[in-house]
Amino acid sequence: MQSPCDWTCSIDHFSGTLTPNDRRVIYPISPKTDCVSPKLQKGEELIRALRPHPLAFYRLYAIWIYLALVGVYFATNPRIEILDMTPETSARILWWLAILVPAVLIALFRINWRWLIALAIPGILAFYLPGQLEYTAFLEANGLLWFADQNHILTAFGVLGILGTEEHRRSHRYYITNWRLIMESGNLGVHRRTLLYKNINDLVVEQSFPGRIFNFGTIIPITASGLGLGDDFSMAGAAVGTRAMIGAGGGKTVSTPRGRSYHLLEGIARPEQVHDLIISLMHAQG
Repeated sequence: MQSPCDWTCSIDHFSGTLTPNDRRVIYPISPKTDCVSPKLQKGEELIRALRPHPLAFYRLYAIWIYLALVGVYFATNPRIEILDMTPETSARILWWLAILVPAVLIALFRINWRWLIALAIPGILAFYLPGQLEYTAFLEANGLLWFADQNHILTAFGVLGILGTEEHRRSHRYYITNWRLIMESGNLGVHRRTLLYKNINDLVVEQSFPGRIFNFGTIIPITASGLGLGDDFSMAGAAVGTRAMIGAGGGKTVSTPRGRSYHLLEGIARPEQVHDLIISLMHAQG
């Protein structure tokens, strides 16, 4: 028997043409398992409810774990010497480099500069706050002097990032009914995408190396309108000449399957099994 932490639920009946293996009961739908049925239409049945695997957002966990470890390492006051600089100056420079260089690389790799801001802000606050008298007085009044050290502040931000990532993972809910896919995320504000099976042209299954080991992956439903696709652009150019320059260039856009986590089934357990279930439902509806 699987553990409820998989958050995979199904009902015990289905009026389509699925086999008994597709219809097996994994868990009854119950608020106790956080598996709550969405609002269904008349005649619609919930087949399965899913949530991302605990390791689905392992890249995000790794970023915040790294930030926490930077704080833990520098809290040990390592002796660092760069060229002719003093150990204190060397440690301060390396501290900033350990935060900002990965932040820039992550922002470039993910094509999102918000990551630079998200990782730079903890560093700025950790560097700035300990020198503020009001902040220090507040810590003393509340017995929180542990947070007077900039490295402890950085570690705390890393831990908060890990907890925030877990909450972000748990905010994703995917429902498979006999009519449609419902993909949503968010607790306070909700993003929801509903997709009828007749509008799905293709299903793409993606698994990373950890996903192959722990059996989780992402299913991307692609429609005729292009939902589920993103564009990757590559460009090349050349120029010749000294005083007068002659240039030529060209570019190519390639559509690749990807999307926001609430536009697809992100990091779900047993993706091949779920893929086959959706294909069966597509045939049943068609």
